[in-house]
Parts: sequence; C-alpha cells; structure tokens
Amino acid sequence: MSAQGFKLSAAPARPARSQMQPIWIGELTSGVMKAAIAALLVLIMSAALTATEKPKTVDEAVQVLKSHWLKPKDLDWILRNPKDEVVGKLYRPFGIGLRNQFGLWGDNEPLRDSCGTRDPEGCSVVIFNRLWESVRSDADPALVRQLDCQFQLVDSIHVSLKGFHQLTTREMIRRLQTQIDKQLSMQTPGACQTSLTLEVAGKPDMGCFVVAPHGKQVGASVNDMTLDRALASLGFQNMFHTVHNPPKLTLEFIRKCQFPEPFPY
Repeated sequence: MSAQGFKLSAAPARPARSQMQPIWIGELTSGVMKAAIAALLVLIMSAALTATEKPKTVDEAVQVLKSHWLKPKDLDWILRNPKDEVVGKLYRPFGIGLRNQFGLWGDNEPLRDSCGTRDPEGCSVVIFNRLWESVRSDADPALVRQLDCQFQLVDSIHVSLKGFHQLTTREMIRRLQTQIDKQLSMQTPGACQTSLTLEVAGKPDMGCFVVAPHGKQVGASVNDMTLDRALASLGFQNMFHTVHNPPKLTLEFIRKCQFPEPFPY
C-alpha cells in the first residue's frame, strides 16, 4: 500500500497465519496492444483462517485485519486516505478474500448479523468502514484533523486535464501544481490549509509519457474535475497512487516508466 483477472488461490488444508503482501496489479488489453495501465492497490492473502478463528462480530473482524492481515505501512495507507477511496480499493480483490475466509458466503451467520445485513458484500463494506474508523482512532488526533482538512481541500480544488494526454510526467505535475497554486491564491482567509504541494515517490522517470482522458468519449468532462477525481483517473492509467502527507500530496509511482513512448491513440 504504502495506494491500485484476479483469482484467489485455494487455501491449504491446514493454513498458518501469514502477513499480507501488498502488491500492485493492473492490465488492460486494447486491440493488439496489451498495456498495464491500471494502478490498483491490492492486498493478497496467502492463507485462510481456520473455522475457529473466523470472527463473529465486526469489531473482531477489524482486530483480525489489524493484527494479522495488515502491516504497519498498510494501516498507514488507510489512515492517509479518505474513507471512500480506502473502501473502494479494499472491496476488490482484497474483499473477495475477506468474504471467503471470514465465511460471509458460508456459515458465519453471527458476523453477518453483527454487520446488520445478510448480504456478504454489504457486510464486507461495513467491516472496511469500521476498519478505517478504527485506524483513525489509533492515530494522533492532531494528524487526523490535518488529514481531514487536506481531504476536503483536494475535493474542493478543480482542475482541467485538457491537453494532458501524451505530456511527460514532469509536465503533468507542473501543470497540476500551477492550477493548484492559482486556486489557493484566491482562498478566503482563515482556511485550515493554505498550501498543497505535489511530490513524487518511487523514483519515476520524469521524461516518460502520460496517458490522460481525451477524445470525443470524454468530451468536456476533462475541463472541470475535482483534484481528487483527476488524480484518481491519472493514477489508474499511469500506475501511481496518492498518499496524503499534509501539506504535501505524494504521488507514489509503482513503475519507473509506464509509457516510454507517447501512447499512439
């Protein structure tokens, strides 16, 4: 995590607990070209819980995730991202493993009852929401307030991605930062955060090219997007995810160069 065709492996007959290994996967086939353009953060479980270890309440499920499935850097990623983004990224394929191994599709009726729904998928969403809340409750309240302020700020800033397709990574970040700075300069006094700086991690090649929404299919929608939506779209296509480190917003690249040549269309 630090943020992003999956099939869960069959569980061994006598599984042992194991740490979750965060990895990034993503691939898209278009015509004769096969390009990895999705950046989805996933955690893949390598062993199942035994029947006696299956949690019976939402709180127990959260403790199992925090104690046995997730590493500190995974929990930090959860802390530093908004709830909707965390739940959305955990829902699949990580959620597939959770629903199977916690018995939500099977005989774990007590856990479904604790979720307040008979729907296994709905129950997993309840667990992920509670996990996000629990991670935040463990954190420094001052940091949580800073993160909430930045979440709101990123949701309030609007940017245009017009002309971003086939830019270099360096130019993409420069253009985004210019639009951010311009809007923040017009902020009313008293805002909880007055600056937002984009930074990169993962040592990307800044001269590599960018794929961005373009063409008739997207139309004018790229002209006015919230910053969080714009970054989600760019990150999905260019293999990076965002991590909030107020007053900085880190773009963590998974690959050094996703597109060494301009995407042909």
